[in-house]
This record gives sequence, structure tokens and C-alpha cells, in this order.
Amino acid sequence: MINNSHAIKTTSSAIASSEASSTEMTSPQTASMETCMKLIQKLFQVRFYTINDFSEAEAFSRENMLSDLQLILSPDALMTMRSGAEKHTLYLLTDIFHISIIVFMLDDSFMLFGPFTSLIHTKMHASHIINAHGIKNLQIEDYLRYREHFPNINKERAEHIVRCFLNTVYGHEENYTLRDPETFAMENVYEDHAKEQKTGIDLLQLRYANEKEFIRSVENGDSSSALRYLDRMQSDVRYMKELGSTIENERIGCAITRTTLRLTAMNAGLPAYIIDKISGQNTREVFRERHLDKILASKEKMVVNFCNAINEHKSEIHSTVVTNAIFFLNSNFKNDITIEDITSELAISKSHFMSEFKKETGTSPMNYLRSIRIKKACTLLSGTGKNIMEISEDVGIPDSNYFVKLFRKETGMTPTEYRKSNRL
Repeated sequence: MINNSHAIKTTSSAIASSEASSTEMTSPQTASMETCMKLIQKLFQVRFYTINDFSEAEAFSRENMLSDLQLILSPDALMTMRSGAEKHTLYLLTDIFHISIIVFMLDDSFMLFGPFTSLIHTKMHASHIINAHGIKNLQIEDYLRYREHFPNINKERAEHIVRCFLNTVYGHEENYTLRDPETFAMENVYEDHAKEQKTGIDLLQLRYANEKEFIRSVENGDSSSALRYLDRMQSDVRYMKELGSTIENERIGCAITRTTLRLTAMNAGLPAYIIDKISGQNTREVFRERHLDKILASKEKMVVNFCNAINEHKSEIHSTVVTNAIFFLNSNFKNDITIEDITSELAISKSHFMSEFKKETGTSPMNYLRSIRIKKACTLLSGTGKNIMEISEDVGIPDSNYFVKLFRKETGMTPTEYRKSNRL
């Protein structure tokens, strides 16, 4: 690996020379940018990535992440950073494994330089990090082998490489400010709230205590308690909203909560399929929404969904296949579902699935789906004023006459009779 300033200057000079005959432009030129990125990768074994949509963020994470604890390398975090990154600003971020990235906006493109590391870890370092963070199923050798994929570059050198890249691409020196987002956020809080009675340490301690109770509530499947502590966690920093809460701020908060819930659900034994489905739904909703209230509502819905899934998982211990199938049925009961839909989603053979499901639940998947639909209908009949036709459509049975027939078979009464007897 080339590690001297001469290499960087040579890179910058060579590209500048090749572009000398071109007309000077204030916006980046694609040709010079690609040439510069290739030269830097060849010299320093570190890449530039362009991340402008979720699929590109996912591809980067698949290539570079080892653990869910590496929050800054996750697709959610990358897309959140993209939506909140300021122009002419370099953000230097480092994860728990001391893997670093530099992110910045280049015109309308979100760019990432890295990953790289400024520290060489020994087995002792690896053991300490794995134990300190309670990481299971990660061997020291695998951890060290993972870190070998990334070049050893100190942070000052990495910043210098990025600045040379920007100067070369723009054709002149661009004034980019380097920021540590966490430090910057805390500085602003203390500047604008100098008279605040609570100190930063008090707030952190309070936040930590509430977060512990929040995690314990989720692990127990107690959604009402979890929502109460979620509200307290948000209240701890509510004074910051005097500065003007933004969509980006709420998305960041949602991404943090989402990661906490994923890790908590994993510890509670919830299958990865269900975890991905619940968190994925929230990710899509959050990036689609443009109103703060709807983003907060989506976060609360995610908490409830995780608690309900954990409760069901604890009350009915099924195999992973059957647990995932039940979750799929509960999540899609409004749709026209076939056995093929389920087996395709779970990537399992039809015969094996039918056999396992019947063995563990005592019924067929379609009968189980029918029970789910009737239970949902009972809830709507007792708790809403919707008519029979609306309810039948809401539970995935568009033929209201057939719905009445099924309902009577399951409950022993018509929907109207049930409503009269169970009105809330």
C-alpha cells in the first residue's frame, strides 16, 4: 500500500493535467471523477461509492458489514445520512470495530469514501471488543479476517485524499468543512440551551435508564409499557425540538429505534425473517412519509408489531418455518393468499411445508388463515361501525355472502348477532 503524500499529489496532478484542455466547470465532470476514483482505489486500496437509493445502500452494507451493531454501515443509517447531509460538509464516522467512512454530498450525489481503519487490531483487541459488546457467534479469527479487507489509513490522511479528489473533480479548491456529527449536535444543543437546568450527563443517564426499561418491555412483549418508555425517551430530548424538528431528525430517531428493536428481538429469539419484515415495513414507510406525525405513528406501530410478534413467538413455540408462515399469514390476511404464495415467500417445498404446518398447528394453512380473518372480523364488528360488506373486504373476503357463511361456521352466529352481543 502506498502511504505517502507524494502519491496523493501525483494523483491530483496527473488528473488535473489530463483535464487541462477541458473547459473549466463549477460542477463535477463525470469523466474526471471516474478517473480519479480509479486512481485512488489503485493507490490506496479504498473505494468511493455513490449511494443514491436504498438498493445501493443495501449493496454497500452486504459488501462491508459484519454485524448489525455496525450502525453507520447499515442501509437505514446510510439513507438517513443522505437525506440529512449538508452541502460542502465531510462527515467522518467510525463504528464499534473502529472501521471508518467519510460521507459527503457531491452536487446531488451522496458519496462515501471507505471503509478504512486507522488502527491495527490484535487478538487481544478483538477479544475485548467482542466481549464488551456481547457479540455472540463471532470468532476472533473471523473478526480479524474481516478487518483485513480494509486498508490501514489514518483519519487525517483519509480526509486529505477526499479533499484532493474533490479539488480534482471540481477543477479548483472546494471549501468542505469536516464535522463529527455527534460533537456538532451536542455543541449546538449547549449553545442554544445554555440555561437548561439538566446537564448533558443527566440527560444521558435518564435516557439510558429509560432505554433499559424500553428494551426490557419489548423483550417481555409488553407493548403498552414499551410505548410509555419510548415516549419518555423522546421526552428526554424534546427540548431540542425548539430548534425546529425536521423530517431528517425524526428519520434518524426512527432508524435508531429500529436498530434497538432488531437487536432486542434477536435476543428474544424472534426469527430473522419476522425481524426483517417488521423493520423493512417501517423503513419503507418512514422514507415515503413527508409528515412528522405519520413518521412517529409508524415508529409506534413498529414497536407494537415487534411486541406482538415476540408475544406470539413465546406463547406458541413453533419451528422457524411455521413461525414465519404464521407471521406471513397475519401480515397478509387482507390479500388473496395461496399455498404457493407462502412457500415461495419462505423458499420451501409445498409438501414439506404442508406436513410441518399440520403437525405443529393441527390444521391446514388455509384453515389457519380463515381463523385469522374471522378473529380480525370479530374485532372490527365489536370495535367499529363498519358495515358487513366493508368488514368482509377488510379481512380479505370480498364476497360478503361467503363471509357471513364462514363467520357463522366459525362462531355459531351471524356477524350481526355477534355485533349485538359484543359491542364495546
